[in-house]
Amino acid sequence: MNRAEEDYIKAVYELTIEKDEELAKTNELATKFGFTDQSVNEMVKRLVRKGIFAFSPYKGVSLTSEGRKEAIRMVRSHRLWELFLNKAFAFNWNEVHEDAEKLEHAASDKVIDAIDKYLGYPTHCQHGNPIPTKDGVVSKVSQKSIFDLNVGDTFEIIRVKDNKELLLYLNKMNIKLYDTFQVSAKNDVLGFIVIKDQTREIQLTRTVAYFLFVKIAAISA
Repeated sequence: MNRAEEDYIKAVYELTIEKDEELAKTNELATKFGFTDQSVNEMVKRLVRKGIFAFSPYKGVSLTSEGRKEAIRMVRSHRLWELFLNKAFAFNWNEVHEDAEKLEHAASDKVIDAIDKYLGYPTHCQHGNPIPTKDGVVSKVSQKSIFDLNVGDTFEIIRVKDNKELLLYLNKMNIKLYDTFQVSAKNDVLGFIVIKDQTREIQLTRTVAYFLFVKIAAISA
């Protein structure tokens, strides 16, 4: 299986299993990769022939049992490599993705199991994404973003989108995983939300806020 095929498998995994959806729409794949619909359809057909994808006309794509097994292997490898680079070599969370992309395709299961053991069998990577177990158990993924909250809600950031520009911005603003904030203002029309902690107040755009996922600590009355 080549790298392009593996990237499609991971994408469908993220759009279905992690979002608790039955199917991934082909236009979602086209948007994710920046490809034409024709290019996406050709890859989908190829992976259907290989028994990795199941395709429902006019509805979308899902992973077969074999496809799910392969997706979990790759996602587990990728996220363990990211965490290993962070913990063992002090790579920042905005620096690990590209190298993990290369390493995940090259490492044997024996190496990945050794990294898992070395790290103490972690459940999440440094972006807050769940690391599937060797047996394929996957923790539920938070889909509630900061922009879904209301004024007065108190929350903890538990997952962020693995996007380099976003992570660099969070570094600049000193916003980290597991930080706790309260929503102090929100404007749906202008598309911004203001969060605060004990020492500061930060205004986030709608786009940034939609990429930060939370666990509610207290809900406004």
